[in-house]
Order: sequence, then structure tokens, then C-alpha cells
Amino acid sequence: MAESFDFIIVGVGGTAGLLLAKQLAVALPEHSVLVLESGSAYPDKTHLAKYDRYHAWERPDLDLGYISTPQTLLKNQVIPYPRGKGPGGSSNTNFMNYLYGSGEDYNYWAELVGDESWKWQNTQRRFKELETFHTDIPEGMKKYANPLPENHGHDGPLHVSLPPQWENGITELFDAGARYGIPLNPDVNSGNPIGMCIAPCTYLGGYRITSESILFNNTPKNVKLVTDAKVSKVIFKDNLKIAAGVETTDGRTFTAKQEVILSAGAIDTPKILLLSGIGPSQELAEHGIQAIHDLPGVGKNLADHCLIVLGASYAPGMGLTDRFKFDSDPVAVKAAREQWKRDGTGESNLHRYCIITSWLKEKSISTTDEYKDLDSLARQHLAQDSVPNYETILAGPHFPPTYVVPEGTSFLSTGVALMNAQSRGEVTLKSSNSADDPLINFNFMSHAFDRRMMILAVREFMKFLESDAFGPEFKEYIAGPKSQSDENIYDYIQEQLMPVLHANGTVKMGKPDYPDACIDTTFRVYGVERLRVVDLSVCPMMPNNHTQSTAYVVAQTAYEKIAEEYGGNAHV
Repeated sequence: MAESFDFIIVGVGGTAGLLLAKQLAVALPEHSVLVLESGSAYPDKTHLAKYDRYHAWERPDLDLGYISTPQTLLKNQVIPYPRGKGPGGSSNTNFMNYLYGSGEDYNYWAELVGDESWKWQNTQRRFKELETFHTDIPEGMKKYANPLPENHGHDGPLHVSLPPQWENGITELFDAGARYGIPLNPDVNSGNPIGMCIAPCTYLGGYRITSESILFNNTPKNVKLVTDAKVSKVIFKDNLKIAAGVETTDGRTFTAKQEVILSAGAIDTPKILLLSGIGPSQELAEHGIQAIHDLPGVGKNLADHCLIVLGASYAPGMGLTDRFKFDSDPVAVKAAREQWKRDGTGESNLHRYCIITSWLKEKSISTTDEYKDLDSLARQHLAQDSVPNYETILAGPHFPPTYVVPEGTSFLSTGVALMNAQSRGEVTLKSSNSADDPLINFNFMSHAFDRRMMILAVREFMKFLESDAFGPEFKEYIAGPKSQSDENIYDYIQEQLMPVLHANGTVKMGKPDYPDACIDTTFRVYGVERLRVVDLSVCPMMPNNHTQSTAYVVAQTAYEKIAEEYGGNAHV
């Protein structure tokens, strides 16, 4: 006999689901909430080591192991696309950066969907209610990071931290940016991200903070989490368009007395909808799937940020020499890991704590034909002073990962990431077999604006890396274009472009008359009843941030709207 619950939340690597479950259960204590997670529970806490923030996705026990289809404009490369699995999903494997983006992103979202609850003043309030913000900044570093208390929350369920210790070399990178003319931004999550900052991150002490951490901190009694429960499809009542429950790949069924909520992430949520008969009817027919409702936008509008990494060699004295020395000393790393396992302390907590991001505008883009060809709403959004064109990352992962810094030199690897990308791809089915991975085509660089903007961004950052803003003399690129010409830069982009793992948009929120809209502003799937989607697949535009924060605020917004509908208190 099928188990029955009021709400069923389906998670497959989505960050939003466990926060939604916790908040709903607290606001609606008389209702039961079931979370179905496709992955297994973790036997220990090793996945929470902050030191491994750039390599957690390399663990097969944490990663679904997806790959893209061949990217035709990237020389047919097939690109790995890690997705977290198990309780907490991708919050177990991301880089932990917690960046809101521009307040204008949420004003744009509100305009696109016709719902003022998404405007920045409302979204900022939710961000503040979500977080407990830790600012134990060394006194001498407040020039570089000094968030205003009124911009942040102090008693929410999600712990967000700035580093209490700074690695040697961090302030020198800030100072180089200032000499080049990049402004400092001591409070990047104020709604205006423009400038160079230390990125706030979801960790506390030496431990990663995940959505699992949120759920299991005073877990409500009316929540049940079931692991190893991969959902194959939504079940509909008597072939009507009313969601009644879900079926797992091993044949179990769970019924929902109120609603089914898909929170499986921008890759798996559209897959589940398609397998359930919700999507483009022609595509469903090709796989022999009976259409419950023809919804053309399901799986479309796939978006992601993308980046390339530059590696530059200098005369001695540049970069994070102490970090490289520690990382390359297996005895020191092993000893630090053992200490961390004992009590969460040790030298591993110092290294990789700081990451410097810069959110920058490139004014020359507005003079290009590629910009002028955008629709008027997109141009209006891009013209806002607080909306960046690209992001740069310093003090992040060492790249190339196998590069050993020779004696007598120093080294700096940097990322350049495109914001406001206009290219869109899709998630489709390989077959009607739920065991098959979906087909994931990002269609990177398919839009002329993206190609032009990425070339401009890479060239500008090459100028920075080669400038005399850095004390030690620039020597050469270990990883980089052959020159600053359009042709050489774009050739490097085609060979080295990587996704930033911020997939979104595949079950797009929108007005009911929009042909590609899939859900309304209460997260209900158009054309069916008792079925919602709450994860990054709902994004109607791609926020200019690291999207972990957006996943959480999507869950927070959905919980408020659902709780209000059911007579609960959304602010208990």
C-alpha cells in the first residue's frame, strides 16, 4: 500500500528542496511533508570539508556524472556537467560562494513575470530572513570587506561567512586591482555587486553548510526524508490533469493528499516532467509517452554562466605561494586532514578560505551591433549601473590543475565568466527509460552577443594580468590565448570554455500568454493541478551571481506563497 503525505517534494541534486521542506513543515505543522532523494545518505562528514571546496564534485559518491551533448560551437567538445546527489544535492559540491547579484536582476525578474513580489525590496527581505551572516573579519582587512549590518540577516537558518583568517597574498591581489582601476566593493551583497570583493560563502568554521544542514538542525516532526528513492514520474489521478503522487524507478509509489512539488534541479526536473507526459507533445510522441498536457517550454531555455581560465607566470612574489606550498606537500595535507576529522580545526581551514570575485562592466559592448540587436528589455537591463557584464575570479582553483610552479617564478590563475549570456539550450529525453540520463545541450556561444562579450572580457583581463599593476613582472601565459586578437581569443574560448554549473531556466516562470512559460508566479505548472516546481529551473532570466543564493531564495519565496495559501504562518 502506498504511503500518503500532504506534500511530496522530489529532490535529485536540487538545493532548494530541503529548505522548502523545513520551512513548509514549520509553517504548516498539521501537514506532513515527504522528501524523496534519489541519492544515498552519507556515512560520514568528509564531504563537508571546506578545504575541498574546489574538488568535491570529483567524488563519484557525490556526483550524478552527467555530460553534455557535443557542443558544436566549441569544436564538438563533450563537457562534464557535475550535479550533486544525496541529501543536500549540489550544495554538497558547489564552490560555496554566496552572492546575490544585482538588485536590478530581481526587478527584471518581476517585470518579466508580472509579479512585484520578485522586486529587489521584497527579495532582499527574503535573503535577510534566510541567513545568519558571520563577519569575523580581521581588523586590518576592513578596507576590503566591511558589510553593513542592515544589508544582511542575523538569525536565519543558513550560515554565511566571510573568512576570519586571510591567506598571505590576498591583500596584494586586491591592491593590484585597485592600481589598475578596479573599485573595491566591501559589501558585495548590498544589491550592487560592481567591483572587487571577498566572496561570502556557505561555511561555518571548517565545515560546509548545506541544505541538509538546514533540515537536520531541529528537524520538524512532520518531515520525513527517504533516500535512495529516484522518482521516475508523477502519477496523475484517473488520467486527469491532477497530480496524485509519484512513482520511483524501483516501483514504489507515494501519494500526495495536497501537492507534488518537483525540486530536482534544472536538469532532472524537466526530465521528470517529460517522463510524466508534461512537455512538447511531439517530443513525447517520439518516445511513445502519452501526453497528459502539451507544454512546449518544458526542457527549453537551458542557460548557464560559462567561463575560461587564464594561467599567468610572473617573476617571484605574486600569487598565493603559501597555498601552493601547502597543497603540494602531501605530508602536511594528510596531517591537516586528520586534525580536521578530529575537531574541524587545523591548517586546512586557512587555505582556500578566500576567493576574490570582481563584477565588472564593459562599456564598449553597448556600441556593438551584437548589443544593438538585443530586444529592448534586455538592453534596458544591461544598461543598469549595477548589472555586470562579466565576473573575474582570483584566488580560486589552481589551473591548470597539474601545473607545478617552477622555482624562481610565481603564478596566478584567474577565471573570466560571462554574465547575461543570451545563448539557450535544452534538456531532452534520450528515451522513455527513466534510467537513461537526459540529453543536455547548452548550445554555448550560439548567440552573437555572447561571443562578442566574452572576447571583450577576456581581452580586458589579459590587459590587467599583463599590466604593471602587479609588482612582479609578467612573464608568459601557461594557459591563455596566443595573443589579444579576436581570432586568438575566440579560438581559446572554443577550446577551453567551461560551464560554471549554474544550470537554470528549463521550466520557466512566466505570464500565461508567454508561449514558453511553464509555471505561474505561485510555482504551479500550467495546465495541470496540484503540481509545482521549486528550483532553479523556474528562472525567467539568468541572475548575475553564483546561483546557490537564488536557489535558496526561490525556495523561500515558494514557501511563503504555499504557506499563505494553506493558512500557515510564513514568518514563524
